[in-house]
Amino acid sequence: MNNTNVYCIQEVIVIVNIVKKTLKSQVYDYLREQIIVGKFKPGERLIEEKIGEELNVSRSPIRESIRMLEKEGFLNLSKTGGVTVVEPSLTDYQYLYECRIEMESLAAYYAAMRRTDEQLLMMKKEVENTVLHQETQDEKRVTVAFHDIIIEASANLFLISMLRMLRGVNSFYREVIVDKDPKYKEIAFVDHEQIWEAIAEQDADGAKELMKQHIERDFTHFMNLNRKELEG
Repeated sequence: MNNTNVYCIQEVIVIVNIVKKTLKSQVYDYLREQIIVGKFKPGERLIEEKIGEELNVSRSPIRESIRMLEKEGFLNLSKTGGVTVVEPSLTDYQYLYECRIEMESLAAYYAAMRRTDEQLLMMKKEVENTVLHQETQDEKRVTVAFHDIIIEASANLFLISMLRMLRGVNSFYREVIVDKDPKYKEIAFVDHEQIWEAIAEQDADGAKELMKQHIERDFTHFMNLNRKELEG
């Protein structure tokens, strides 16, 4: 076999691996999104064959995606091989928030130090949008966007990666166990405005403390709101 043939074979292998990776990513993104938006309900069993038929893919990328989602806290894998959507408890919610309190406050700290003018304007826009969309379905998207911009502005790739995973799980948990109190939205808006001001002034310590207080207040509010329903 000459060098040309060897190179051709290597190129084919690389292309095949890229296709497999892309397919797995697509399946993973699809399943993750369907869990977060509630198409797959907590406790519902996922059938690989059914998903494969729906997406027109083999079971291999489905199984790989399931393993990834299990590690991220979206799915449970039983000893018999069954796969079900996680049914989050208040304890799960508490553990999640313990991580968010520390990590998002750290992101706010570094965002104040490293944010660009463009990112600052994007944050301000989302703060203003919070008022415009308080009574609409877009309110949650605006809140998520504000936090996501701060995380990106931290410029810490390790922190960004970990928080992306946490915030995905958080969105899922909030869909399952939380019914937002409209009155609380006004408090959240004030929090966001104060956090933005600290970041704009590059007050890293202030931004960190304000974010910590914001998430702690958020956690306490929703725990009280849902405790009776989930533990009664």
